[in-house]
Amino acid sequence: MRVLIVESAGRDGQRLLDAILGGSTSIEGCLVADPDTLSSRLQAGRWDAFVLSCTMPELPAVDAMALFRERAPTIPVILSIERGAMDFPFELLENGACDFVFKSNPSRLPAVIERECAKSSLLRTGREEVAATIDALPAGEGIARFQQLSSNLPECYWLSNAETQAITFISAGYEHIWGRHVDALYADHRDWLSYVHDEDRERVAEAMSVHRAGGLDIRFRVLRPGDGLRWLHARNFPVGNEGGEVASVGGVATDITGQLASKLNLSYYTHFDALTALPNEWMFYDQVQRMIALSKRSGLPLSVMVVDIDRFHEVNQALGYAAGNELLRQMAGRLSGSLRESDYLCRLGGDVFGILLPELVDGQQAGIVARRIIETLIMPVRVAGQDVFATASIGIGFYPQDGQEVHELLSNAQLAGENAKLQGRNSYQAYSSGMQDQVRERMFLEIDLRNATLSNEFVLHFQPKVSCADGRITGVEALLRWQHPRRGIVSPDQFIPLLEETGLIVQVGRWVLEEACRHAVEWQRAGLSMPSVSVNLSARQLQSETLLADVATTLEETGLSPSCLDLEITESMLMHNADTAIRTLSALKKMGVTISLDDFGTGYSSLAYLKRFPLDAVKVDRSFVQDIAADSDDASITRAVITMAHHLKLKVVAEGVETPEQLALLISHQCDVIQGYFFSRPLPVDEMTGLLLADQRLPSNHLNTGSRKPMALFVAVAGFDEVVSRLGREGHRVCVVPDVAGATQWLSGNLVDVLVCGAPRKGFDSAALIRLAGELQPRCERILLADSRQWSRKSVAELSGAGLVHRVIHLPVEAEAFRRVVDDALNRRHISEEYSRLSHEVEVVERQLLRAEEDRRRLFDENRVLQAQERQGYLILQEVLSALPIPVIGVDASGLVALVNEAAIRRFAGRGIAPGIELAAIIPELLEVPSGGRVVIDGVSYGCTAQQMGAPAEGRLFLLSDAGGEA
Repeated sequence: MRVLIVESAGRDGQRLLDAILGGSTSIEGCLVADPDTLSSRLQAGRWDAFVLSCTMPELPAVDAMALFRERAPTIPVILSIERGAMDFPFELLENGACDFVFKSNPSRLPAVIERECAKSSLLRTGREEVAATIDALPAGEGIARFQQLSSNLPECYWLSNAETQAITFISAGYEHIWGRHVDALYADHRDWLSYVHDEDRERVAEAMSVHRAGGLDIRFRVLRPGDGLRWLHARNFPVGNEGGEVASVGGVATDITGQLASKLNLSYYTHFDALTALPNEWMFYDQVQRMIALSKRSGLPLSVMVVDIDRFHEVNQALGYAAGNELLRQMAGRLSGSLRESDYLCRLGGDVFGILLPELVDGQQAGIVARRIIETLIMPVRVAGQDVFATASIGIGFYPQDGQEVHELLSNAQLAGENAKLQGRNSYQAYSSGMQDQVRERMFLEIDLRNATLSNEFVLHFQPKVSCADGRITGVEALLRWQHPRRGIVSPDQFIPLLEETGLIVQVGRWVLEEACRHAVEWQRAGLSMPSVSVNLSARQLQSETLLADVATTLEETGLSPSCLDLEITESMLMHNADTAIRTLSALKKMGVTISLDDFGTGYSSLAYLKRFPLDAVKVDRSFVQDIAADSDDASITRAVITMAHHLKLKVVAEGVETPEQLALLISHQCDVIQGYFFSRPLPVDEMTGLLLADQRLPSNHLNTGSRKPMALFVAVAGFDEVVSRLGREGHRVCVVPDVAGATQWLSGNLVDVLVCGAPRKGFDSAALIRLAGELQPRCERILLADSRQWSRKSVAELSGAGLVHRVIHLPVEAEAFRRVVDDALNRRHISEEYSRLSHEVEVVERQLLRAEEDRRRLFDENRVLQAQERQGYLILQEVLSALPIPVIGVDASGLVALVNEAAIRRFAGRGIAPGIELAAIIPELLEVPSGGRVVIDGVSYGCTAQQMGAPAEGRLFLLSDAGGEA
């Protein structure tokens, strides 16, 4: 192979030339450094590849690329760039350049040249030459392989409908050969054709059209993601049914790239990755094995790295496989430029690279290399015309402490890389023995978890939910617990993710649903108040096709009313596939169950979507409730969520309520229901039963009910004892405390409507108390007394400017005037609280009316369906009876003829029988005969069978059979 290097004659040019000549005996290199020499060299002979510098001022790379396109458009161009260059040559790569190498480490250059030349050779190979090569293979090889598919050989085989060509089955070999998922192929049987090489696609499509029913035998190229160009050999044949007709078409596709490479002397594909021009997995394992052997003899330090590109599949999904291939190619170039010439880089497969690092002694040195790689890869990469930011997770293993042989060493390095991903990605981890312990622990835990589903080791605990209006229990949430025979109670954080990963969550979730409903029914039948039971749905359950049937079956078998079942889902579950979730939830709502949105505020749902979902309640996440009494931002967010939910006619449940301060603030914000350790932890069934029997409620002093009188808290107010006494006589509740500590304790445990704070003075920080009251009870009206001292005026001004004080009373002040101010404030608070309470009750009633209307519409629709079915059944009955040869007469509850067939009309025409006539007036004999008896009508004896129609007394049906002639 002849390679033309366009580079300055200095050190960079010589390094590239030495890399080519030393890296392969089959490559001949020539160096040019100016435009004239380049032009003459292009005219003088044929070249197999060009290496072009991006930093030659006398010959810009753009001009050189234009010259290459004019003189040799099919010859591959490889760029040489400076490491750390500010301007990466994205445009050149998008406009014809095949790859790039760093001048500081050109060791990858020979492999890139061989790859591109091999590619060109395959592309130039004519169809006749390829066909001749394939024909030389053993006869019947494809058919023999197809017969062995049950043994999981890598070939791809398929079955399609002979008439529609729709794929009815395809083996796992499709993903191995084409590199794509089978889902798209099942949806569109021609999807595979879009990945056939442009030059072969029309020929393949024509052949498939001609050989729809069998007889196809064709070789063609496909562009496989990650491996570039692949050659396939495809055949199909008819498959007959029992009647001998062609019902299906079977087919086999075989990857013959390696065979072609061998026949065409292209050994490159055997040892190198076709996409990145790096050594492949086989070469890497061989090299590591050699270095381990050398290390055993000489004691040479040795380490390996596994570099896994983070979220690579997202690039494939968003930009396509071609963009993913380009990203991997550029990642390979950047990795190569980050390493020493003595280091060995390969592609292990997919988005994973392996690095062999000789002479690295410890983790500190390896960390330097890993950080350099991370810093290099984090720079933007231009693919498909867009800047993509890719990161990597790196695992490091050292020989011999982390593995005595190559497979163990690489496996442990990969395990360290997985731990780096768990730590948040874009990081590195060195292997430690504890990682294996974690893997073993996880494996044993998974085994025990599978056994737990068979051994009935799961139990339910129930945490009550309590009304903020009357303090009573409004329902319970069923929480799954694992009672392990050796480990004891296993934390849900440990086993719930495993249930999700293994798919057992659907089976276990069905059990949770059944048990929760069964316990709720038992409590209700025992006379205990149990308005509803909440069950959490997992993402897999929501996507399961059996969910609707599971819920309907459980409600029917347990006897629980649908309105008593509440299903909880999370924001992330809804947004994963919003349209499907809406359809599923709407179907559940039609059953009559309620839907709650759990952990609200932690996901990313928008208000537009929130309005679309058929929800009944939102649960404020505990992360907001936790600091609601100490963090004004959390308090503001919680208040906004409650207000928004009420405007959307949704009930609000606050999770994780643990302190009286949190409860007081939530009640002051009109929260509907609370749940948390303040009232009760999750309880086993027996303890939950005891809690229900005791009718435990929230303390009444925390509740904001209509009967509660407004309260004023006087703090460090001296000289107004008569005012306090008179306010009490007038029906107000008044509390007097001497200092900030007493006020803090009172504010934390009780609702305060009006705070009267004494004037600032030494030892009494009124400003701190006012701020505390604003945080703990923001709805409280705050009145501050102020005297004429300078520092007191300054403090008052600051509080007023911040909006923390609603009223300032300057001392001295008359007692009566002071009383009127406090009395007016208490009355305002009373009116405001009454208005808020009534507004909230109206919202609750509106929600109930809305749900009642939904239930009415649902029942109306169901009734309409039932009526239609009854009408259809009646018509069918009429048709059946009309065809009977014996007289049939139906009578309604009032004795009128409702049904009469043709035989009855003919037999009793003389009596004028017809629908709507009273039976007693025309055939009174029928009313006197018992069922199974005989009756004589117009001289003819009949056997009479009478059958009740519907419920008792709704009507009767008479069937009259001839009993042997005239009487």
